[in-house]
Amino acid sequence: MREQDSTKLEFLMRVNDNIIVQRFFNVRDFNPHAKYSLDLYEFISDFKDIFTEQLKMKTVSYMLENAYEIETNPELLNTSFTDGPEHFHIFIKQGDTTICHRLIDAKIYPPKIRYTVDIRPHIKSLLSSLTDIFSDKNLTYEYAGISLKPSYL
Repeated sequence: MREQDSTKLEFLMRVNDNIIVQRFFNVRDFNPHAKYSLDLYEFISDFKDIFTEQLKMKTVSYMLENAYEIETNPELLNTSFTDGPEHFHIFIKQGDTTICHRLIDAKIYPPKIRYTVDIRPHIKSLLSSLTDIFSDKNLTYEYAGISLKPSYL
């Protein structure tokens, strides 16, 4: 594969400034308009929903497994160890340009959960799906009769 045939993109996930996962991936036949597609929006929204559902289930398991300790020491669930907000950030970037950014409130999860996130089992399928979206020429650019592409394109 020649360098000009592919475009390098980055998937980055952080909690505040701490990197959870960072992966670079190449997209052949890159479609620069894919960032305006409903397909990308729905994929990232679905990923965000699945991620938050997994965090919720991990929280429930953690609370059930540690019910006695939580009952005797409620500080275990104190989510305010840091000043200010904490957020999970999901980015898709092309160089220094952010194509997509989603935020999830991290403080609603216990510290034990939010600081032990592991999405490695999902990375391969995630990057494969993103590669498919960014190389697809037949994407949906309209929602409820409204164009998602800027008028100058």
